[in-house]
Amino acid sequence: MSGATPASGEPSPGEVVRSFIRAWNANDMTAVVAHLHQDVLYHNVPVEPIRGREGVRAYLASKGGFDWVDWKLLALAETGSRVLTERLDEFGIGGRDISLPVMGIFEVEDGLIRLWRDYFDLGTYRRQLGALPGPGGA
Repeated sequence: MSGATPASGEPSPGEVVRSFIRAWNANDMTAVVAHLHQDVLYHNVPVEPIRGREGVRAYLASKGGFDWVDWKLLALAETGSRVLTERLDEFGIGGRDISLPVMGIFEVEDGLIRLWRDYFDLGTYRRQLGALPGPGGA
């Protein structure tokens, strides 16, 4: 199976998302952003959404870069232009190692990601950054 839709020869939405994950795992932010539609809506659901490819580029740049990235794709479901992923996003940022369970939804249009929405526990992320105490901690 090539991952391409038979009628258009374009990659299927699932293959677009798999390619996006490969770009993340290569820690190649130029390739990551190249997967995004000009008018993308990116929403890490615990925080405010970001609109537009350039907004996402600026947001990623504001993070100061990632030391390393390893998104583990645990499951993928595709229907029409929508792709659901269950992932374990592991990465290093600012010398800290993060391991974050994530559920994501992507909508693909013309071979580009038009919607990218991730659901995760913000407290788990912040604890690993050292911004919050662990469970039961003060």
